[in-house]
Amino acid sequence: MSEVVVTAMGIKKERKSLGYAVDDVTAEELMRNKSVNPINSLAGKVAGVNITQSSGAAGAGSQIILRGGTSLERDNQPLFVVDGVIYDNSTSVVGNSAFDGTLATSSTNSNRVMDINPEDIENMSVLKGPAAAALYGSRASAGVVIITTKKGQEGVAEVNLSTKYITTWATNLPETQKKYKRGYVKDNYDAGGNYLNTVYDDFSYNSWGEPAKAGDLIYDNIGDFFKNSGASDTNLSVSGGSKNNSYFLSGSYYNQDGIIPTTGYEKATFRFNGEQKWKMLTFGASVAYSQANTDKTLTSAALYNSSGSGTMTGVYRWSPFDDMTHYVNEDGTRYRMFGDRLDVTEERDNPYWILNKNKLTDETERFTGNFNIKADITPWWWIAYRMGIDSYTSENATTIAAGGVYKEAWQNGMMSENSYRYRYLSTNLMTNFSKQFGDFNFNLMLGTSTDDTRTVSNYRMAWNFQVPGFYSFDNALDNERDFQNVKSQKRLVGVFGEFRADWKNTVFLTVTSRNDWSSTLPVENRSYFYPSVGGAFAFTQLLQDCEFMNDEILSFGRIRASWARVGKDTTPYATNTSLWPVGTFTGNKVGVGNNWMAGNPYLKPEVTESTEIGLELRFFKNRLKFDFAYYTNNSFNQILSPRLSNTIGYILRQVNAGDVYNKGMELSIGGTPIKTKDWNWETTVNLSGNRGTVKNLMKGVDILYVTDVQVGNAKAASFNDGNFMAISGSKWSRADNGKVILDSNGMPTTDGKATYEIGNREPRVLGGWNNSLTWRNWSFSMLWEFRFGGHVYNGTQYAMTTAGISKLTENRDALVITGVVEDGKDANNNTVYKDATFTFESGKTYMYNGKETSGATIINNYYSDYYARESANFMTKVNALRLRTLSLSYNVPRSVLAKTGVIKRCMFTATANNLLLFTNYNGDPEVAAAGSGSVGSSSVGIDYCGVPVTAGFSFGVNLTF
Repeated sequence: MSEVVVTAMGIKKERKSLGYAVDDVTAEELMRNKSVNPINSLAGKVAGVNITQSSGAAGAGSQIILRGGTSLERDNQPLFVVDGVIYDNSTSVVGNSAFDGTLATSSTNSNRVMDINPEDIENMSVLKGPAAAALYGSRASAGVVIITTKKGQEGVAEVNLSTKYITTWATNLPETQKKYKRGYVKDNYDAGGNYLNTVYDDFSYNSWGEPAKAGDLIYDNIGDFFKNSGASDTNLSVSGGSKNNSYFLSGSYYNQDGIIPTTGYEKATFRFNGEQKWKMLTFGASVAYSQANTDKTLTSAALYNSSGSGTMTGVYRWSPFDDMTHYVNEDGTRYRMFGDRLDVTEERDNPYWILNKNKLTDETERFTGNFNIKADITPWWWIAYRMGIDSYTSENATTIAAGGVYKEAWQNGMMSENSYRYRYLSTNLMTNFSKQFGDFNFNLMLGTSTDDTRTVSNYRMAWNFQVPGFYSFDNALDNERDFQNVKSQKRLVGVFGEFRADWKNTVFLTVTSRNDWSSTLPVENRSYFYPSVGGAFAFTQLLQDCEFMNDEILSFGRIRASWARVGKDTTPYATNTSLWPVGTFTGNKVGVGNNWMAGNPYLKPEVTESTEIGLELRFFKNRLKFDFAYYTNNSFNQILSPRLSNTIGYILRQVNAGDVYNKGMELSIGGTPIKTKDWNWETTVNLSGNRGTVKNLMKGVDILYVTDVQVGNAKAASFNDGNFMAISGSKWSRADNGKVILDSNGMPTTDGKATYEIGNREPRVLGGWNNSLTWRNWSFSMLWEFRFGGHVYNGTQYAMTTAGISKLTENRDALVITGVVEDGKDANNNTVYKDATFTFESGKTYMYNGKETSGATIINNYYSDYYARESANFMTKVNALRLRTLSLSYNVPRSVLAKTGVIKRCMFTATANNLLLFTNYNGDPEVAAAGSGSVGSSSVGIDYCGVPVTAGFSFGVNLTF
């Protein structure tokens, strides 16, 4: 078997020589379920790769994790390398919660790999572990995804034109109760405190009001809010070449309307790849430009400290007995449901007001390029040099209209314009020697690299505009506008080497080493060394060479093993303690003070060690394939900033503490069950399971929260001696037999703590089943994804339940609560409990907290308060089976095209996405409340009033001239 794959530094190697797992996804496979985000096209196709599409909003990003997270407070997504140059895949929140209130949960954001045109990609190689990625240095401890873009081929020039139309719609929308109207229950008492009666008052946004009457209008506010989305996708490329040169030139335009009114995403890209050979030299150049624009809205959360709310939070909690489209008065002012009875900061903003009056946009311009030269000095020695740049600027603009539900300072409007400039420069010099001596082949590669990363953030903000409706920084007073500027720079220098040897192309050994010097670490710790060693034994090659067997049954077999250590530095200036901006302090004194984050001049690099063993078998002349891997990824010396005692003078401090342990297995079984002249069926099933745990956090730090995603009492968390992807929350108190302890009113009791580990968001098993069936000129593909286990916290249901909107709250006629109540003490002074059952009916009254209370009030209090104190009530251990993609294509016969004299190839394609989902979860379990950019254990598995996942259909045509 001489299958070649792309590995670290873009070096092509025979798959059988590798001591680690590498998966290749070709352009043909990527196009079967093409997505505007190339990451999404990997979902379900590669074992050990976990893709989370954060929402169905236009321009929303996706998160990719390989073999679990390795860092508690750093980005755990793999390094992306495009044509040999490191390519930033951040999900930047261009703004600041402490400045203009921008949060990751405020709106949707794109991950930056979306800037690549998927049609330009020739191949994606997934290097899953540190052994595969060790040569790339610090940034590759979480693995590497290598993207190789297309080049021209020798021969006649070709022009390729493809166009596609896509329509999508929202799926798995939450159900609402339609029995009770907006309002609340009110028990009336006389002057002596005696119960008189129960009435309903509509002075509330929540839906704990009176029962609906026959003939009351019911509005489908949720269903009517979303619209069908349309998108067009057009690509044009020209390519060609000769024996000594090649070129590839492409352009694309993608334009999408979102399922939320007024939102959309637009992207244009251009790329040129060229290569020229001259004598022993080969010159190459690649440049790409992209522009992406997103029209957004506030979604799950409002701007921090603004007193407002997000669009989706309002949609999901709006009473079905109120027309949500009524958001303005005839004079254009905001419709206030309760007139002047509430202060404006106490009101709830109408989602349509937020959409039509408040504007959020972001624009990103990106330029990437590289120049490379290679000298083939002799048949066994070459030298190569590459210089690359990755540069982009993202600009975010937010306009808050006057008169909305915002804090008093913003009642005449607010605007902010923020920009983030990223620039990465790299150089790479390599030389390679290869020689054969008898049955032995040897290869030595040596190299050095330099990286320089600079960022500049500018924040500008103004409010309380003097001329109404005129949003300009010059229309605000000096004390009602603000600005900030933040700069950072990071440098990294590395030297590396790789030695490879094999015997008879059967036994393989690879040893790598790298040493980095990072500017972000203290001088005494900034140099760190990390090696790797791997080997493989293609035992069937040896057995066939010795004529002990042929390849009729077992065509190929090999075992592989590897060990690696990879270092990881920290963010710029983590060793220093910064100062607050100059300000006025107590006593009207002007000065500066230390930031709440204390630096640490003694930081050490994080270290990740990995081991991997694997077995690969192929039967019946490669008709049946089997690949199994077991791995461990253990990370030590985590760089953290936990909350500590304020007695040290700071809230947070940079420290080395904590270890993350991952272990898992991957299995891939595939084959070609049918292969005839007209028919061909290829099928692959992949499975993976990872277990991530945390140990050795600092004394006194038992829980680490790395995101601000909190819904009720539930938070994404990592627990010391517990799970890396845990959920913390509150619990009802329980007796030793597990029964809920009730108070004298019959309500569940709690101890007030919200620090229990109540769930683990990491699935037990992830996988996919991919099929490709061809018959003559027809091709059909089908991709299923599945997961077993792993908890998802349904914060959407939490929000709807506490507001009286969820289907759960529909049955308010009666409530039965069972548990235990105190029944004295035993001889050892331990509390004794007895079984108890409390029944409450809406039309009756009960003694509750010492006074007569209606059953309706008690039932409403239970669902709006007590029920949520058991966080697990909104948590599901998820099992799911999803039909991710169906695709059918037809290639027009060449005999027909020949008559045109112009068209070489013509293919029509119809594709459907996300048509079926079978799950025990109330909604779609593919969620990440803070989007794709959260660090550490991220917000995956936390669902809170997000933009729903979409299903869709597309039709396209591809022409080659």
